[in-house]
Amino acid sequence: MKEKKQNKIFIIGFVLIALIIVWTLARPFVGGIGSKKNDPEAKINAEILQAPSITSEDLFSKLKNKEKIFVIDMRSAGDFEKGHIIASENTSAEKINGESLRSSGAEKTSSVILLNQGDNIYEMAQKTNELIAAGFPNAKYLQDGITAWRNQGFPLVSSSSSDENANKVKKISVGELAQDLNAGGDIVQFLDIRSASDFQTSHIAGALSVPFTELEKNQDGISKVKKVVVYSGNEDEAKKAVVTLFDLNFFNAYFLEGGFDAWKTAGGKVE
Repeated sequence: MKEKKQNKIFIIGFVLIALIIVWTLARPFVGGIGSKKNDPEAKINAEILQAPSITSEDLFSKLKNKEKIFVIDMRSAGDFEKGHIIASENTSAEKINGESLRSSGAEKTSSVILLNQGDNIYEMAQKTNELIAAGFPNAKYLQDGITAWRNQGFPLVSSSSSDENANKVKKISVGELAQDLNAGGDIVQFLDIRSASDFQTSHIAGALSVPFTELEKNQDGISKVKKVVVYSGNEDEAKKAVVTLFDLNFFNAYFLEGGFDAWKTAGGKVE
């Protein structure tokens, strides 16, 4: 009986020693797993690895084929104005979510491409994963951002009337315009870039209405043959529109000096 008790104590002691040895050997690995869960760098890497991406070449091909894609540019407004992918939307990262996409017309199956300058992959990956979780499984981010797009030589559209775009801006006065109109022939097209409500109130006779905010998405009625005379209630906005049209390959666009008010003051025909 005494011998059995001793054997039992020996077995328990052996098991305890074995458990201590196993725990000592396994502790670094267990601790490593826990530390990885709390390691910011590990979280960043996991976020990036999880997020799907697209190359500039593939995005350009899709846009060329006129696929419906929502391109969201997360850079600053100033950088966006200097040059962006056609028909992209400029929205800060904190404002991008499932609700904002749905309000922009995106559906659950829509292709959504996020981009920034290309120097913050984590920002794009994190936001991409958030959109996927919000019900947009086709959300991706552009690899290396706008920098890669620009380096590939793919087209960018500017909406800035800064000095670097000065060579794209051509102007025409009401007097010069009168000479073209008096010369006869259908050689001039007026493009009203004001809001639709302002256009409905009154506009230059025969003008085409395409609000400035829709210019990149709606070019169908704009002539590439005629002299396109752009006007607005804001001359700076008209200059920006001419820059945008130039980047969209409308090289015969002019802004009307003095805008709509100058036309009315000169007695131009209004509808």
